[in-house]
Amino acid sequence: MLERRQVARIIDTHHHVGQLALGRETESVDSVVARKADEHRAMLEDFGITAAAVIPGFQYERTHGIADTRRVNDAIAAYRDADPSHFPVALGVLEPLHDLRANEEEIERIFGDLALDGVAWHTRYQGVAVSDRRMHELVERVADRARPCYVHMFSESGLESPWMLVDLALAHPAATIVALDGFSSATHVRYMEDIAARCPNVLFDTAIAFPLMRPIDTFVERFGAERLIFGTDSYAKPLLYNYPAILNELLYSPMAQADLEAIFAGNFLRLFPHAAARLEADAAA
Repeated sequence: MLERRQVARIIDTHHHVGQLALGRETESVDSVVARKADEHRAMLEDFGITAAAVIPGFQYERTHGIADTRRVNDAIAAYRDADPSHFPVALGVLEPLHDLRANEEEIERIFGDLALDGVAWHTRYQGVAVSDRRMHELVERVADRARPCYVHMFSESGLESPWMLVDLALAHPAATIVALDGFSSATHVRYMEDIAARCPNVLFDTAIAFPLMRPIDTFVERFGAERLIFGTDSYAKPLLYNYPAILNELLYSPMAQADLEAIFAGNFLRLFPHAAARLEADAAA
């Protein structure tokens, strides 16, 4: 008989916060952040998720170029700072089509003044391929700061093809790359297994996992649980799921308890050790 398992903590590595081009809205930054965070916390509670990493949406207006990107990064940092116990990690965005010098200045700001925890890209919305030379330049600079690079690999986009991730990962072996949405089709499941075998610097989230053939269980059997991080690809608003199916798929899995704990929280906290300290302090309080 199937039994829904219990885990100590569920941390989601893949939550987007859309429409954060603050400074272009009539509300103040604090007002917008507070409203969106309230909606977001309610969703976490409904799903039984302890905490989430937050990532900007990638469909924000870029009329003013790098100035709009700065506003988005300011906002995602403010979002994390407003409630670090629920949102202990925030990732910034860099636009490959911006001038490299402007991006280098923004990298200094992201990891300096804003103290963001990494950078995410969704290149299908950013006008370049994952293997574009400008992506190589940016990944190299983020890797130099020992921060993770989150790269979307949605199956419907030719700009996010698996071979492009291989090109990027092999060219930058010191970079820690987290492939998001990689299990989003039956074919992509097989590609991700090939990438896992060839590219030890790539981790994978569980978002939008193809629902047949138990792809996550099979992946763990082949490569171990340490290469997987729980993610759902959720927005607090608009709500994308009535309930994220991958959560139940994992909680009903027969895999070892230690593997479940690693996927749901342990691997995330190993990637972001400062978040581990913050969450432990919050739990103690």
